Amino acid sequence: MGQQNWIILTSDKVVADLLQKRGKTYSTRLPSYYAFQVLTRGKSYIGSPYNERYRMLKPIMHEILDQRSVKENSKLFDNEFCILMKTFYKVSTQSKDGFYPKDYFLLTTLNIITLICLNKRTESVDDSFYAEFEDLMRKHLEIFKVANRLPDFFPILKWFPNNLYNNTIENRDNIEALLRKLIKEVVDDKESKPCVIRNLLHKKDEGILEELDIIYLLDAMFAAGTDTIAASLTWLTAALANNPQVQSKAHQELDQVVGQSRLPEISDEPNIPYIRAIIKEGQRYCAPIYLGLPHAIEEDDEYNGYHIPANSVVILNQYGIHTDEKRYENPKEFKPERFLGFKESSASSANGNYENRDHFGFGAGRRLCTGIHMACIIF
Repeated sequence: MGQQNWIILTSDKVVADLLQKRGKTYSTRLPSYYAFQVLTRGKSYIGSPYNERYRMLKPIMHEILDQRSVKENSKLFDNEFCILMKTFYKVSTQSKDGFYPKDYFLLTTLNIITLICLNKRTESVDDSFYAEFEDLMRKHLEIFKVANRLPDFFPILKWFPNNLYNNTIENRDNIEALLRKLIKEVVDDKESKPCVIRNLLHKKDEGILEELDIIYLLDAMFAAGTDTIAASLTWLTAALANNPQVQSKAHQELDQVVGQSRLPEISDEPNIPYIRAIIKEGQRYCAPIYLGLPHAIEEDDEYNGYHIPANSVVILNQYGIHTDEKRYENPKEFKPERFLGFKESSASSANGNYENRDHFGFGAGRRLCTGIHMACIIF
């Protein structure tokens, strides 16, 4: 791809051998001109090289998104999921032509992030804050398209005048302004309960973080924890609509385990194996992206007789692995039964034997999605 060597990994074994077993060598990223240098002033957590700054930020993000945090916020999750189900029922009974579920999935994921981080909740998709957020995130994610990475492949292009540069600057300034406003609301509310942003501001007072570090940690949680999950859930809804027999089995399991007097809760999860299987199959079948975020190799390497030059881009082909007939029987079918009896969480199996892993939707190796525990709960 221009001046960059791209290596696409479509074998689960090769992914494990390189990204996991040789993680020290394959865990950095090449700074993308628009998506990293321009859009985030080189402060992006997700797009950062594996440098000292990233190693400093990683445990902070883990603290925000790890299993302990998920357990502490389980009631918050249950409440938001309950509101989502009631909203679906209300909207579906009021609309003769159906409705588009992604807006409501996005509102739920947005509320989970803002409640944990900012003690803020948005009531409706008609709220002005939701509209502003949705517009900014849509423009934000557009910049990550491969077509907008041409200056990474042909660096001379960055010096040519174009609308993308100006649009990226405008989007960056708007995102920073919105996040500064949200952070200021937390600072000004002296009586609000503890939240992630308050903890990060303490780290700023201690000289550990800078203001832009906080802004782009929050930006990373919004970018990775809202639209991607909402998109996956929307596709899962379509898959379920197309497979009524799966819906029927799930309904029967819920009636048997939960009953009809209440909605399901996170604590029910160990007792609903078929729905667990639906979720895992959804994460395989309905992954929101075909290719994982690009890794890069820091030094020359050899693998099975192949020379891999330093600074090559190495990408996990999620779609290729998820549709590999040697790994998944009839992979083009939506078939939750393939995961019945699979009791490990995605986080646990991601760090184990690659042959026993459920799917590769959260990446691999040292750049495995930091929010994997929370993402699995929301999904």
